[in-house]
Amino acid sequence: MSHDNPEIGEFLDLLGNNTRRRILESLTNEPKYFIQLSKEIGVSQQAVLKHLFLLENFGLIESFKAKSNLAAPDRKYFQLNRSVYLSIGITGNSMEIKMENIKGPNKIRSKNNMAIESKEVSIKKDKEITDILKNTKHKLELLAKRMQELEDEKIHLLKEKQQILEITHQVIRESLKEDLARRILYSNLISREITDIEELSETLNTREKEIKIVVKSLEDRFSVDLI
Repeated sequence: MSHDNPEIGEFLDLLGNNTRRRILESLTNEPKYFIQLSKEIGVSQQAVLKHLFLLENFGLIESFKAKSNLAAPDRKYFQLNRSVYLSIGITGNSMEIKMENIKGPNKIRSKNNMAIESKEVSIKKDKEITDILKNTKHKLELLAKRMQELEDEKIHLLKEKQQILEITHQVIRESLKEDLARRILYSNLISREITDIEELSETLNTREKEIKIVVKSLEDRFSVDLI
């Protein structure tokens, strides 16, 4: 369940701010320094620095310095440091929030090669660039199509899950008058992480002694193992 991972709550708080979302979106293209971000997003430099601090503190971005060819001090650049996939599903009978870390290279440019203004960058021939752009666009279109197919399948499975839970919840409500007993069964249906009375007690915010009594009663009545 989502409340078992406090990092999810912090991540949602970060994404709840439009400026931070725009900063992250901008950094998906290439590393930038805060003045660039301020001009691009239309937010004061002070505000951008504040948001960058929060994003870096969480670990979504990282900073590094690169030389400038303008006889100016080294510039501090920011780039994405972590790839994360967040999914949220809220249906009539369940709520599920998952955050998955996607392993793999995040950096668009290495720190040693980021000083765009301090080194000459070799430019490929126009035809080579054209071929790369066309090939990349084609591959991205294929990936987007496949990802949409997977999303459609996921929605279908979520609908099926909702139908199953709706029927089961109705049976539980009609069969059990005690609120704690129903909550224990609801939790047992959707949670794969709870393995003992202590965890269940913490999840339901109820004393372990009460949990043990009700769990024992349910297991005896329905001949199932809940813990």
